[in-house]
Amino acid sequence: MGSHNKDMEHTKLGRTSRRTWLVAIGMAVGAASVLRAVHLYLQPTAPAHGHSVDLGPLDAIVQDGQRKVVSIEGMNVLIARTGLSAVALDLTCTHAGCPLHVREDAKRILCSCHGGAFDLDGQPVKAPPTKPLRVLQTQVIHGSLFLRIPARGSA
Repeated sequence: MGSHNKDMEHTKLGRTSRRTWLVAIGMAVGAASVLRAVHLYLQPTAPAHGHSVDLGPLDAIVQDGQRKVVSIEGMNVLIARTGLSAVALDLTCTHAGCPLHVREDAKRILCSCHGGAFDLDGQPVKAPPTKPLRVLQTQVIHGSLFLRIPARGSA
């Protein structure tokens, strides 16, 4: 019986030891996740800050007098060109943040979520939206169109 109790204690200690290791590993992984989240919060990635993006040659993007929808960094933007300048509208509804769809034939930008509409200049023409679309800063430098992507959460 003496050896049986010794075997039980050894096995019990072995289980406790494994459990202790598993708990320690779990805590380390959890702590690493929390530390990573804190690090990302304190030093966010570049897309969280406003920055400019080179969309390429203006002539290749949109012809004079025309409009074109482009997708950049997950955002759909309507680019309207007049001469050597361009206006860019964020195609996100100002009412509830839904994606918008351009209907050139109807001369409208439509929201399928709540039925709102904007004119092609981004002004609301059918409720529920009451605010115009966000105009993004553009600049043409040496024939290339640059678009300023605002910081996340900025108006």
